[in-house]
Parts: sequence; structure tokens; C-alpha cells
Amino acid sequence: MAACLKKPIRAKKKNLNLLSLFLTLLFTISCLSSQRKGMASSSDSIVLYYIKKSSETPLFLQAETWLPIASGVLTGAGPDQLDRTEFISRWEKLFKFTGIANTGVFNSEPVRLFTEEESSRLGELLYRAEVDIPDGLPQAYQVIIKREDPIRPGLRIRRTIFYIRNSPAGIILEFSEVGQVLDFQTTYSFQDWTLVPIVKPEPSSNNSIYLPEIRPEGLDYLILPTEGEEVKNRILVKTGFWTANSSKKNVGGPIKKIPKTIEDRLRTLQELLDKGLISKQEYEKKKAEILKEL
Repeated sequence: MAACLKKPIRAKKKNLNLLSLFLTLLFTISCLSSQRKGMASSSDSIVLYYIKKSSETPLFLQAETWLPIASGVLTGAGPDQLDRTEFISRWEKLFKFTGIANTGVFNSEPVRLFTEEESSRLGELLYRAEVDIPDGLPQAYQVIIKREDPIRPGLRIRRTIFYIRNSPAGIILEFSEVGQVLDFQTTYSFQDWTLVPIVKPEPSSNNSIYLPEIRPEGLDYLILPTEGEEVKNRILVKTGFWTANSSKKNVGGPIKKIPKTIEDRLRTLQELLDKGLISKQEYEKKKAEILKEL
């Protein structure tokens, strides 16, 4: 009798596991469909969702103005440049001129919003998404990017969320989270950091984007007619930007550099110590401040 009971028990556990998986998938699909978005492309650290135009599309996305993203980025490219390489290269160019305020030891200097690798990967995923649009109609995107915390891998990340759409004025990027720290009690799953509702971003110091004084023409903060003033979490990339040079006049004094990574700041700190410009105690204190940002 005991032997006969073993198979039904295993079957029951297996059925429960399948039911749990089915319910999870059903919940995920339900969430995405209710938000009128679907998976576009993804990697282990970047996810792009299509946002479909419908009567339920949030008003802030201005769905009635959407144009294809690819046509906006590749405007001005020659006949032999309308390809993946040129698309990714232009996307990399954009993120060379976007940064965030640095709250660490060198707080007068901004840092890059995305690394070169992240910029390239994002451009590649966006290109793939544009090529594979299911119905061929213009889409907007919700982009979610995570960075693993090296001290607490699997339990802490920094997440950035923004929206991309192409309008007659140019491509608009609107940020809702920039480097938001998320802590998890147990190892997080894909759903834990990617299932994010579509919500209108509220401008704040936590999602502000830095644009350097010296940058190509056509990259500016977006000012809506209903607001009358710029907000720092929303930028407009006009078509002329993609082929323009960094010719904007510097009206704010010395040119500010954008260090590529946090490693640059640690390297500079080490150089100050080596040159005897700061003491060992000052070095350790500033180093600890930088590492707290991880």
C-alpha cells in the first residue's frame, strides 16, 4: 500500500509545480496585456517593452504623435548607412552626452548615464526591436536597465527606467528612475526587476539627466507648451543631432568632463594620494564614500 501511494504523491507535487508555473505565466501575460505592452527584446541586464497605441495608452506618451524610432535615428544617413552598425553607432553617440549628477567625492563632476557597453547593447536591442515590430506600426518603448551590486550580487541592484518615443519634434526620452537602489531578501528573479507598470514620470532630483554645455546641436531638455519650462528628466533629440558636431558654445565657464565610470574617480583619488596632495586618512575616507554608491 505504501508503495502504491508514492506515485500519486509525486504526481501531485508535479501537478502543483506545473500549476504554479502556469499561474505565474498567466499573471505575467495579464499584467503586460492590461498595460498594452509586450516584450520587444532583452538581455541579462536590459529589457525593452513595446508600448502599443490604444485608447488606454497613458496621455503623457502622446500616442497620436508617434513615428518610427528607426526613421528618426537614421535621418541624414547615406544610402549605405541604413544598417544595424550605423543605428547602434548613433545611439552610442547620444549617451556620450548624457550624464547624471555625481553625489560622491567629486560632486562637482557629472558621470556618464550609461557605460559604453550599455549604450552599445541598448542600441543593438532597440534596432532588433524595430526590425521585429509585429504589426509594423510605430511603437513607443519602456526600457529597464539594471546594474548588479558587486557587494550584494543577486540581492541588490540599481535600476534605471525610461520611455522612448519618436515625435515630429524628435525622439523623446523620459526618465522615471535613474540608478534606483532595490534590495531583495532572497535572490531576485527576472520578474522582480522587470514587471514595472507604465506610469507618468514625476520630475525630481532622483531622475534628473545632465546635459553638458558642449554638445552637438539638437540635444536639449524638452519643454512642453502646457508647462512652459524645462524639466531635467525629459530630453529631446532632434534629427540634426545625429550628424552634428560638438559646436555648442560654452556659456557656463570651464568645460565639464564626464568621467566614464566610477573607476575613473577611484583612479583619480589614487593619483592624488600618490602625488601627496591628500593624506592616507583623507584617501580612505573619500574611497569609502565612493564605494558606498555601489
